[in-house]
Amino acid sequence: MQVETFGGGTWITNLSLMTGLSATDFGWRSPYLTITLQDKVAGALPEILARCGYRTAVMTPMDFTFVNEGPFLKSIGFETILDIKDIAAPFYHLRDDFYYRAAEAFIARHRKEDARPLFLEIETMFPHSPYEGRMEPELKVEGEPFSDDFQAGEYLRRMAIARGDLQAFLERREAEAGKRGAVVLEFGDHQSSATKPLVDAIAGEDALARPDSLAYRTFYTLSTFNHPLRHPIPDTAPLDVAFLSASLLDAAGLPMSPMMADLVRLRDHCSGRFHGCRDRAAVDAHLRKRVDSGLLHLFPQAAPLHVHAERLQLSKTRTGTSGDGR
Repeated sequence: MQVETFGGGTWITNLSLMTGLSATDFGWRSPYLTITLQDKVAGALPEILARCGYRTAVMTPMDFTFVNEGPFLKSIGFETILDIKDIAAPFYHLRDDFYYRAAEAFIARHRKEDARPLFLEIETMFPHSPYEGRMEPELKVEGEPFSDDFQAGEYLRRMAIARGDLQAFLERREAEAGKRGAVVLEFGDHQSSATKPLVDAIAGEDALARPDSLAYRTFYTLSTFNHPLRHPIPDTAPLDVAFLSASLLDAAGLPMSPMMADLVRLRDHCSGRFHGCRDRAAVDAHLRKRVDSGLLHLFPQAAPLHVHAERLQLSKTRTGTSGDGR
């Protein structure tokens, strides 16, 4: 998978994944999109699933207000935001198993209280920088130390621990899949700063200046339990993160919208590239359709989407017309 941030900026990748937009299209504004695009994007992944009867929730190790991500995620269709206070985390940089256990507790509560299917996003932190100290120092990993450089070795040790925590989480999801089944998408939000020397050696010292370089290469995996895939995973490599949500819905046979279906078409036409598509006119045509249909508000004169919703509701109240009224 190809993302659009390096060494940090999880919210940039998450925004692209959820909305099907390229943060790189916005240039230097990309770190601020959770602020500038709040209430301006409709038809995002959580909104589609919410409209189809899902409860939508996200679990984040940060505070709700951090880089305005909580308000932004609310605006694109997440019903429940579980931040650092809600999951009772003593601080944000914890072993991934902590977040998976918190997620499992939430899933158990949801199943008791709510009959809806659940869409839950979990953000984890253990492999993240800084690497000056040894986290969970008592945990030993076979084969360590992995590098003569302490920070590189610590990053790799944390990655090994994180893989084990994820595998345990997947095994519990398989055991609890039930009749409805379960689908788990795992994705790399960005490379670690610890990989910079390797990136420079392989891709050149200007790698961060090139959106298609190795510096922005991560990964994704799709695991299904008691839920066979309807379509194969796209074989484009790498796949731009902006196409990942549409690819998830398409492969898993989950509810699709016309916009997501058009993203799948664009993905195949552009060989998995969004910002760097050779037929940029096709990308711009897709974005134009989103703007013209009211799903995307990119211009200062355009009112926020929630204002349109309020006006529509007021109009219905005054006229007594149904949702199909003209």
